[in-house]
Amino acid sequence: MSFKPFAEGPDRPKRVISLGFYRTGSHSLKHALTILGYQDVFHSSAMAEDADKWVGLGAAADANIPCLPTYTGRTWTRKDWNAYLGPCEALTDIAPFAYPLLREFPEAKIILVHRDFESWARSFEQTLILPSSQGFLAWLSGNIMEPFIGIQISKSAWKMYMALLGVCSMEKTHNREILRAAYQRHYDQVRSMVPPDRLLEINLNDLGWGPLCNFLGKDIPDVPFPRLNESRVFKNELRRLHWISLRAGALKALAPICGVSCVLLACRLLWY
Repeated sequence: MSFKPFAEGPDRPKRVISLGFYRTGSHSLKHALTILGYQDVFHSSAMAEDADKWVGLGAAADANIPCLPTYTGRTWTRKDWNAYLGPCEALTDIAPFAYPLLREFPEAKIILVHRDFESWARSFEQTLILPSSQGFLAWLSGNIMEPFIGIQISKSAWKMYMALLGVCSMEKTHNREILRAAYQRHYDQVRSMVPPDRLLEINLNDLGWGPLCNFLGKDIPDVPFPRLNESRVFKNELRRLHWISLRAGALKALAPICGVSCVLLACRLLWY
């Protein structure tokens, strides 16, 4: 499958990969890594204005995540990852691909941000599961407009959620015990695969310039650590993604009508 790369430019080493679950400060960390000088830091929020980039994320899920019903079994190699993320020196917001990324980029330093499970689960349910699965705007965008105009934002996003939780249907994401098991399984897997000297495991409340720069061997910047309102940022991005698909769908639906109207108007003007 062909897809649009996340960023254009030469391949760069993957120096840092953040594998904390969604809702563990990934947006703040993305900004922090950018301030520290890492180029083209990956975060899915950067794709909000370009739906074509989500095709690559969906293709990566189909190739690497066995629990998905669309699994192809063609696991991505380093070459495949670089075709999509080549210029990115750091990756965040990409926890569903922990195993293949750790296998293909064993030299990368790994950041593993965690938080209290109950606090995390409430945040995950309120900002990802409920708004994405129950809102009318989300339903209209994902089930009507996106298939109509041929884009895959919602489909790719749902694949990521299911991959992260190890489930084959979104109904199971509402089960708190499934969330707990997936959360524990993910963190245990990353800990078991990464040597201690390449792993920074840290609570979200303790994340700041000190431990981050010490781990990465960077000087502490002369600016405050970016602490974004992650819930607000995510909800705004989700709303923007839905409106992009609705707007594109409306334009596609209206195009034939506008075209016919223009032809009729031209004929009328020529007739007279």
